[in-house]
Amino acid sequence: MQTHALWSESARRIGALASAAILLCSFSACSAPRLSGKAEAERQMSPCEQALTLVNGDSWNGTGTPMTVRYVAGQSVPLAWIDVAASCPGRFGEGVLRNAQSKAKLASLAQRLSAVAPSSSPARLDGVTAMTMDTDVLDAMALAEDRAGFALEVLAAQGRTAGATLQLSDLHKSAGQQLVSLADGSWNNAGDTGSGTHADPRQKIYDISTLLANPVTISDKPSGQTVPTAAAIEMDCARAEIKAVTDSDSPSDTTTLSILAALAAKHAYTAFQLGYPTADADLFEQ
Repeated sequence: MQTHALWSESARRIGALASAAILLCSFSACSAPRLSGKAEAERQMSPCEQALTLVNGDSWNGTGTPMTVRYVAGQSVPLAWIDVAASCPGRFGEGVLRNAQSKAKLASLAQRLSAVAPSSSPARLDGVTAMTMDTDVLDAMALAEDRAGFALEVLAAQGRTAGATLQLSDLHKSAGQQLVSLADGSWNNAGDTGSGTHADPRQKIYDISTLLANPVTISDKPSGQTVPTAAAIEMDCARAEIKAVTDSDSPSDTTTLSILAALAAKHAYTAFQLGYPTADADLFEQ
């Protein structure tokens, strides 16, 4: 009888422990309770975070990674930096310059691998009919384009400046005209009831005496280096366009910011192609 009682007591204890284990399991990883959709929302990255993940990948940045792997992994990096410029607050300028820098890096890898260098469309705004951007920003960018176009035209006529061509000058002037037209549209959308256009910011003729005195190379203040003159003109245009956007408090959208970032980045990439230094110390404030 005592043995039977002891067995019954043990059975009850085992049963209680099993019930407790099941209860604990129900409150733990066995079947964790959650609010529907909360975990998924917490795992979803923002557009800025997604872009930063692409540009910071080990396959692209790893110094010990084979060149072929880096070249393949880097194909999506330039566009991702444009996404950074458009989606990450306060990182417009970084996105623009990193886009051009990553293209230059890809071009160097392509040359070493006898592969295809990254392509770059002309620095124009063909097909763009409207922008959500303050008129002052578009005016400042138009002025930068026109100034660069004038300088390159004059230097091309002299024939002493490598990279200064009438074709490149025309691209700048066309982009300037397109920006003025887009600014006209922005002016109208803002509720202007006047003539339908605002004052054209382009001056057409600019003081380029320093450039004329240094047609081959010139001292570049932002980098502290002596750089090819045409490269300095291109980078000055890119920096002026970056400043126009970053100094503005005007609300915009990612599409507009992407377009403007791509335009400025093309000038920066052209500057690299013409000999502007690509090191971080020459591009970013330390």
